[in-house]
Amino acid sequence: MIDINIRGGGHMTALGPTHPGQTVHTTHKRSFPLTSGMWVISLAIPCLILMCLTARDGITNLYDRWSYEEEYGYAFLIVALVPFLFWRRWNALAASSVGPRWPGLSLVVVAQLCTFFAGLGESYFIEQISLIVSFLGVGLLVFSSKAIRTLLPLALLLILTVPLPYTLQAILTIKLQLLSTDIGVALIRLTDIPVYVEGNIIDLGVYKLQVAEACSGLRYLLPLLCMSFLIAYLYKAPFWKKAVVFISAPPLTILINSFRIATTALLVNSFGIRMAEGFLHEFEGWLVFLMGVLLLMIEILALERFRWSNVKIDSIMARSSASKRAMNLGNVATPLILAILVCVVTFGVTNSIALAYKSTPLPSRETFSDFPRHIGNWNGRPSSLDVDTINLLKATDTYNGDFTESPRQPAVNLFVAYYDSLSKSAAIHSPRVCLPGSGWEFASFEERKFSDLMPGALGTYYYVVIQKGEQKMLMYYWYQQRERRTANEFSMKYYVLVDGLFKSRKDGALIRLLTPVVTAAGERGEEEANARLRDFAQGATSKMRSYLPQ
Repeated sequence: MIDINIRGGGHMTALGPTHPGQTVHTTHKRSFPLTSGMWVISLAIPCLILMCLTARDGITNLYDRWSYEEEYGYAFLIVALVPFLFWRRWNALAASSVGPRWPGLSLVVVAQLCTFFAGLGESYFIEQISLIVSFLGVGLLVFSSKAIRTLLPLALLLILTVPLPYTLQAILTIKLQLLSTDIGVALIRLTDIPVYVEGNIIDLGVYKLQVAEACSGLRYLLPLLCMSFLIAYLYKAPFWKKAVVFISAPPLTILINSFRIATTALLVNSFGIRMAEGFLHEFEGWLVFLMGVLLLMIEILALERFRWSNVKIDSIMARSSASKRAMNLGNVATPLILAILVCVVTFGVTNSIALAYKSTPLPSRETFSDFPRHIGNWNGRPSSLDVDTINLLKATDTYNGDFTESPRQPAVNLFVAYYDSLSKSAAIHSPRVCLPGSGWEFASFEERKFSDLMPGALGTYYYVVIQKGEQKMLMYYWYQQRERRTANEFSMKYYVLVDGLFKSRKDGALIRLLTPVVTAAGERGEEEANARLRDFAQGATSKMRSYLPQ
């Protein structure tokens, strides 16, 4: 029996056991271990899933471009390799898990904000970079900010697998084509073989070689850049030596590709055009990459003064030494919960905006089926686009037609693609991207003020000369959103974001004018083509008001 003493306050007090040896069992209140490993996993996984759901369009685009573009085929290997690199550094991560978590949360907030703006601006590239930065932020939340030295290289390695925006890739391809061609021609001239170069055309007299888009070196540069980063990551050396290995990859690729072009030209000059075709040509491509890797290894050897005993490169599968310190998960729960809330908000807002756009009334406009066939002295004849082009453009409305002042004069082609809602799946295809794919090459590219065409008009347009063999064309093109005209693709993306944020509009159009350059007239041919386009552009621009919403 336990005696109960009832006091005036109404409290019941146990006085003690009534039998010798009897003990009283006290109950201790246990708090559930919110900072245990299982709780961290249960919070981190939903956070990562939300990030992936918000960036699902970007992930789909990654897979598509990795699968169908040869430049990015290496990405599958790198993505499979990163978990092994993470696993081999697990002990180092556990040892460095004591430290502040809030920098990781700040990184998640910034990355999710960028994801939101990427959704407004319809940018796969920013969305994909933001996803990787978000993953890095979660890693710093779990392992503390001290893990930045371990996790940042892995994040950078993943960023190197993100495909470049099509426009930026096209610009880089053109630059590499011309640079590789010039260096290749300089190497050919060292052999005293007469050679003439115009743009990316190498004229050997009997044969003409075109340094095509595929031979620009970009498809070797990107994987070799990634390989150099991986080698530098595993290379046990001071940071400056690692940096030299990584930074040297682009110039090495350009030089090797230029040497390949020069070698191909010399073989063609000696043995005929078959040396630039078929298996031999493809094999040369593989040889460029293998030579690049070999030169990187020779460079490391040179940095170590050609002593193999000094070269130390870690194995991918080798783990860091075991840590005696248990992983510290204190103060993880609160930042992770806040990160989940940030991801929930981003997911909800981006999806709400997408639904709002679908319910927003479309701007009123006339269709191009009613576009006039007479503009001043110009008489037009519309022509239809083929089914494949229409499916590729995914435009709301298009116009394609040829206008002439007289039967004897060269025609001016007018092409307009209008989109009532620019999106990732229905985006304007820049001529920078489309024309090289159809065999045309850019001879010159110049951004000019629109006031040159229409006095007092704001904005810019591109003045471009393109060529295919002996053919030359002069082209004007610009992007138009309401009364805003811009030549720059990236400015257009920015204005899509601004209009989407403040006006709930994402409509826009590409306007392109094209006319042949009479090469027989020499320099006067381009001047005549320019005068022809300028005259037509002044009349056509004023007619666009009814067909492009203001």
